[in-house]
Amino acid sequence: MVSIGPDTYGEHLVGVLGGTRHATVDGAGTVRPQRALWSLEWWIGGDDRWHVPAHEAAVRRSLVDDMPVVRTAMRIPGGDAVHEVYGVTGDAVVIDVENASPAPFVLAMVVRGATVVARSDTTVLVDSVPAITALRPPSRWASSSTGALESIVTSGGAHEAEMPVLRDRHATLDCAFLYPVAHRTRLRFAVALGRHDTAGVRELDLTAMPDAATVVRGWQAQLARGMRVELPDPARQSEIEAARACVLLGGQANLPAPAVVAALEDWGFDEEALTAWHRLGFFAKRRAARRDVGASPASSPGSMGSGSAALTAAHRLLAIRRQLLREDARTLQLFPEWPSAWNGQAVDVRDAPTRLGPVSFSVRWHGERPALLWEAPAGAQVCAPGLDPTWASSDQRGETLLARAQ
Repeated sequence: MVSIGPDTYGEHLVGVLGGTRHATVDGAGTVRPQRALWSLEWWIGGDDRWHVPAHEAAVRRSLVDDMPVVRTAMRIPGGDAVHEVYGVTGDAVVIDVENASPAPFVLAMVVRGATVVARSDTTVLVDSVPAITALRPPSRWASSSTGALESIVTSGGAHEAEMPVLRDRHATLDCAFLYPVAHRTRLRFAVALGRHDTAGVRELDLTAMPDAATVVRGWQAQLARGMRVELPDPARQSEIEAARACVLLGGQANLPAPAVVAALEDWGFDEEALTAWHRLGFFAKRRAARRDVGASPASSPGSMGSGSAALTAAHRLLAIRRQLLREDARTLQLFPEWPSAWNGQAVDVRDAPTRLGPVSFSVRWHGERPALLWEAPAGAQVCAPGLDPTWASSDQRGETLLARAQ
């Protein structure tokens, strides 16, 4: 598992391949369905006090095995409250909240920024759409249109009575739904991704939904294709895996960014790249083809949201690709940049797509000298300027001992 701080992507995408909708998860575990005006927070009422992730220092966000399964753990007395979000269908994401502590707590699922909220048994309707469902109905509820919801909940002001339909035309309605959670157990929710779905999540069988581990394995199977790399830097390796999954999700947008399409092409996700390419406008296609994709949104502190997450991931992949492989007419530059920190360590690149065909190459070491192994498409000349600027070959495959690394 790799820890991802709030400044890495800001928000992470969750969803499924083949879907047209996704959600974002921020550093506090807040979930926002795509194009929805509302968001869904989680608070924990422990033995000591209420814990609100946005206000807590002891909150850790991570991606489970670098895949789009976002895990947010918050410290509470005796253990953690653990919140996991992942895609299960094209229409919904799952939220699992686990009480990993020896004492029971109260979970508040908090809808922010709604205009209309109603409840029907286990389902919460937000803006007239069945939006959130659980295995059991909440025990209490609270609402506010004045920003006072946290004060109401933490002071014990939640209601047990039947909840009426609540409305606020200014979209400032906040509602909390409270669920007791026994120690060492978990509670599951499904959150709808569509704004106009008449059935929503009510038809989903929560007991049949896959768990996080199953979803991770599914994503790992999907990523066992395209260009794969193995770097000696574990943190950077994790960034690559997370970014590959993120651009696959970002490429499903109705209007994907040119950088996302370029990253899909450069990393060998051909089917997804072709689908995304057809969704680009004329000028966006020109930018993608020329790799004129602008600066990464990571350089813009105020940039947030699903588009920003996919853009940041795409720019990261494009930068790593340029470090590992560049094309110039019929010449393939293998390792055009070689960090000295990699000296003495193995690096592998598999099935990297080029205009001439796929290329695979690796570096092994004989003492202080790098040995380059390669398999290139016919007709290509290969060189390795980052390792040995004097070496080049027209052989389709081979192994050579290069000069001493700089």
